[in-house]
Amino acid sequence: MKSKLTTVCLILLTFASLFYGCEDDSRDRFDDPPWLGGSNIETLEGKGNYTHYLALMDKAEYRVSIERQRFTMFAPNDSAFEAYFAKVNKNSIDDFSKEEAKEIFGQSIIGNGRTREQLIYEIKWGAIEDSVGEYGALFHRKETYGTPADYYEQDVLYNFGTGLKEQDIRIRRTVTWVPLFSTEYFKDYFGDAVFDYEFIFPESKWRDFGLAWGEGSVTEIGRTSSGFIYFVDRVVAPMPTINKHLYENPDKYSLFYDIAQKFAKYGSAKLTEDKTENTYIKSYSEMFDIANERGPGGGVETWQLYMFTAFVPTNDALQEFINNTLFKNGYTQLDSTVPELFYQYLVISQINDKLALPSKMVKRYVNFYGDTIYINLEADINKAGTKMCSNGIVYETKRYFEPNVFSCVPGPVFYNKNYTTFLYALDQVQAIPSLTKSYQDVTLFAPSNDLLLSYGIRSNQDTKGNTYIEVEKVPGSDTWMDMSDAEIAKFVGDYYQKGIYGEDNFAGEGYIRMTSNNYLHYKDGSIYGGGNQGVDAVTVKEKIDNDKNGNLLYLDNTIKRPFTAGMIMKTDPDLSEFYALLSSANLIANKKNPNNDNPNDLIYYVSFMDDKISNQWTVLAPTNQAIADARAANLIPPLTSGDTLKNFLKYHFVKYQAVFDDNKFRGIATTHSEDTVISQIPVYETLTFISNGVYNLSVQDKTGQVVPIDHADADRLVEMGVLHKINKVLITKQ
Repeated sequence: MKSKLTTVCLILLTFASLFYGCEDDSRDRFDDPPWLGGSNIETLEGKGNYTHYLALMDKAEYRVSIERQRFTMFAPNDSAFEAYFAKVNKNSIDDFSKEEAKEIFGQSIIGNGRTREQLIYEIKWGAIEDSVGEYGALFHRKETYGTPADYYEQDVLYNFGTGLKEQDIRIRRTVTWVPLFSTEYFKDYFGDAVFDYEFIFPESKWRDFGLAWGEGSVTEIGRTSSGFIYFVDRVVAPMPTINKHLYENPDKYSLFYDIAQKFAKYGSAKLTEDKTENTYIKSYSEMFDIANERGPGGGVETWQLYMFTAFVPTNDALQEFINNTLFKNGYTQLDSTVPELFYQYLVISQINDKLALPSKMVKRYVNFYGDTIYINLEADINKAGTKMCSNGIVYETKRYFEPNVFSCVPGPVFYNKNYTTFLYALDQVQAIPSLTKSYQDVTLFAPSNDLLLSYGIRSNQDTKGNTYIEVEKVPGSDTWMDMSDAEIAKFVGDYYQKGIYGEDNFAGEGYIRMTSNNYLHYKDGSIYGGGNQGVDAVTVKEKIDNDKNGNLLYLDNTIKRPFTAGMIMKTDPDLSEFYALLSSANLIANKKNPNNDNPNDLIYYVSFMDDKISNQWTVLAPTNQAIADARAANLIPPLTSGDTLKNFLKYHFVKYQAVFDDNKFRGIATTHSEDTVISQIPVYETLTFISNGVYNLSVQDKTGQVVPIDHADADRLVEMGVLHKINKVLITKQ
């Protein structure tokens, strides 16, 4: 037993000595391999020509962090720093404040060590992007440790309910994002690496290495025991936001910047550490947020993909545009009388949420509104004024890049102070885009503010500056209510249509189908809407030709909306019998007048004409005498016949088209009277229109009866079509 115990003890001692030896060997295995070299700091110190960069690190108090963690560093050498010193009028790192050092040094580092491939192809959605991935090298913006210093914006221009107007506001910022440009990025973004990079950074050079950290081209990559060092040939200067860059260059951009301030916001008030003053986060509404450090988008993926592009005209260039537009049309200064819409389009049209590369925009550039803008780099952009900011790029332009909204048909309405109500009405129902397509001709009829006011329509503003379209409840009452979007859409739809019309087109006689699906009647130079017809002519007082897409016609009267067919028949004594039959068959409905809060003010309409399937109608309304003759001949189904009576009445309503006695249409038309039903799909009865010339229209029913339409009783404009009186009823079957 003693011998066995001794043996076991010897074995245990042997294993213990072996494990002790393995522990030493294990530590040895985790030593850095000889080829890896020292840490980031040791590598920089060993190079010998990075003394300024290391001094900057110490001034920013980053040494401990760099020693203890893994980083990717973008390090400029001493020559690059000496060139930077001369540029910013400093002699050494000692001349920088701690805050300045933290910003510059922080911009040069990102977390973790990253190879060239890891830098270029970010990890997104659990997959590694690569050269054939969906996004390739497009994730090019990197969040750094740069901590921009607060800055002051003096004499805030507008209040926005904050009480900050005319005060000096301290703005705080978040960390800086720096773009990484690579040969792969330019390839995936269909750009030209050398041309684009050297245009964006006029003082930099694109190197064969094919990688650049902002304005610094990479000349070498070093792998260290604590990360990677990308050696760059320039110091990346503190990167402002686009907002800050514009603010700090008032000699060039103050006019554009001041207009943009109409949409600025100051929020998230926070006391400084010494509790002496508030700092604010600046942002913008109604436009792209060019004060947002992270750029466009709403998440890490979009922040890494996108940055703003701002085409900012110099003060002289923008002033020239304003002189030739606003100041030639009644305005004398840029104040609150100018529609906010003008300012909004003016600013937003110059900003996009993607990087516009020079090599691409000379081929085709499309602005935020989808307008193609033709750009000549040499003639239109001051290359020396190009500035890469933390959230995007500023191209300094020698002219204002006019969007279609200003250069197409509605442009003069933006500039003319007498047409602001109509302008806001167009905008409120999003009608402006359909008027600003350079490939689609339109005619816009424009009524002035005074004309609309006399018609009972005006614009008004609430206490927050929001503009509304209002309608007078009772004519002459001077009591107003908000006009619904649906009613505004109907109203403005009566004032524009595809195609080009002018005074010459109105010399004869005819009908124009408007966007509202109502018609204008023109004759001998005068125009009539449904509510004007026969008594209240409208004429064109000025025509403005537009070489892009049509005509703008200023009017001397308002185009008044037509009544419904139901209201026409209800109020015409000669149609009272036909209206009574429709009502008895439950084909007349009513609704409250949306432009009046009086519950007893009702609009009567033919129920099936409001079914939204057909937006064009021709009503063939038999007169009282025609109804009397038909009763005497026993041609009208009894009131108790239900669908038989309804179909008899519906046979007098042609859908899908408005037929006038202008010799434009002849042939078979579909009525709303059901003949039969096949597989649950109704088959409708038809009528035949016979025309032998202008003012000579007849209709033939299924029995072969031909009913002439007297021109004196024809062409009454109604909502979505036309009404003709006829002297006989129409019969569907024998």
